Amino acid sequence: MSQSQENGQPLFDPAYFVRGGAEKTSIDFQIDIVPTATHYRWQRRAQQQLADFLAHGAKHNLPPLLWTLATTGALTGEADMLSNTPDQQREAVKRWAAHVGAHVETRTTGDGREELFAGWTKPVKGAADLHGCFRATILLDDETPQPESR
Repeated sequence: MSQSQENGQPLFDPAYFVRGGAEKTSIDFQIDIVPTATHYRWQRRAQQQLADFLAHGAKHNLPPLLWTLATTGALTGEADMLSNTPDQQREAVKRWAAHVGAHVETRTTGDGREELFAGWTKPVKGAADLHGCFRATILLDDETPQPESR
């Protein structure tokens, strides 16, 4: 059995991520036919990765992140903008990215936000790779954390 198919169905592929504004393609159709059991299998694997991240974060004193687990098994760790300063958010993304060997990309938007993104992929023997990212959205005109973190 190839890594691209299981039970005749496509496995996770980065091309499955929804592309904003793109017309419907055959890739979009494949998203619609992925069995529910496959989504749960992807999520269980990502849940195991999250448990590993939490253990490594505690062991290496990495900043806690807000975690999201997508139906595709993609795992996102986001720097907490409510209780951290912009510098703390940047540091959180950079430290987690360095921990897994990911590159941090930064861009400034026209509406006064700084976006940090560090995508990662973890090869899994005999199965589709795990994917995810660490990210932060920073409001550039707000350099102080929210009141509850002061």
